[in-house]
Amino acid sequence: MNSMGKFCLYADTQGDAPCIVIPMYKYSYLKDFMVDEKHKKGVQRHSVPIKISCLKSQKDGNARFVVKDEICVNCLFCVFGCIGNKILISKKYHPIEFCYDISQEELESLSIEVSKLFKGEFIHLPKVPLSQLSVKYKSFEDFTSVKETENIAVWTANALKFLSSSMEPRVALEVGLQISQRDRGGRLDVSLLNIKDKYLFIAETKVDFIHMIREGRYESQMIAYETELSQIPNSVKRAKFLVIGGKECDLIPSGITGSTAGPRGKQFYDVLCEHRLFFFSANALLALGLMKLYVSMKTYCLENLYKVIVNRNFVGILSSGVVTKEGKLISLDEALKSVK
Repeated sequence: MNSMGKFCLYADTQGDAPCIVIPMYKYSYLKDFMVDEKHKKGVQRHSVPIKISCLKSQKDGNARFVVKDEICVNCLFCVFGCIGNKILISKKYHPIEFCYDISQEELESLSIEVSKLFKGEFIHLPKVPLSQLSVKYKSFEDFTSVKETENIAVWTANALKFLSSSMEPRVALEVGLQISQRDRGGRLDVSLLNIKDKYLFIAETKVDFIHMIREGRYESQMIAYETELSQIPNSVKRAKFLVIGGKECDLIPSGITGSTAGPRGKQFYDVLCEHRLFFFSANALLALGLMKLYVSMKTYCLENLYKVIVNRNFVGILSSGVVTKEGKLISLDEALKSVK
């Protein structure tokens, strides 16, 4: 066993390493998920790195894995999965060293860079070099904007698991719903239950703003899901939200410089306010993961954001800040202070 075994339980089982896969059980319905009554299919292993083929194993050196720089889309699935925070990233949020003991100096340097997030500017993620014409995805936004169930849903499940304050939250994909008001059931794209502290988070994933609006189902989905969620015991704090991939500029309120949503943006925000709905951009979840890693494990965990998510004064979080019901952007720290 190489030196990685000192801190990684998965040194000799590459296929199960949490920086590669996220294992989840299948649940037929929400009621089964709540009581942990698993589907007979058993555990299923989902992965973004395997799909993109962005990591490769190596026999020499201390690190079990290295990233293929030419195809890495900087989604940080591997970083959020590493059980010991042993992956060094650059100031451009690119993984550069695996199975690595991060020094205090490196940690402080990353903390300074990450602390700039949620304060007016979008996160700037590096893109795959244009010379790499054969790669499948050119950027993280490109990756999240297609193939909902394979891409953004799996990535979101891993991100939410990392963002939870629970060390072992229950996470599942495509949990079934029985909605009597509709002629067919539904499914919850990503479900996370903090068993100890009794928080239930439900994410409805969408590949991007334009496809979501064209599809025209997000409003009825979120409203219908509340019917079944309302049957969850009051002792469990519950929150549902959209996670939207693609370009963040499409999600900027129309009154703010840089918005590309147009008239559809106003309609979207009117719906959010009317039905008290909430959203995260995929970039915002990624940025939150960085904040939790390098700034504060407690402040930027999902459970601490609960009061922001359910507060009627706020409708969404972008990597540049929190969107208010008036269509303004404020810093995440300001939003957190206002709900204390």
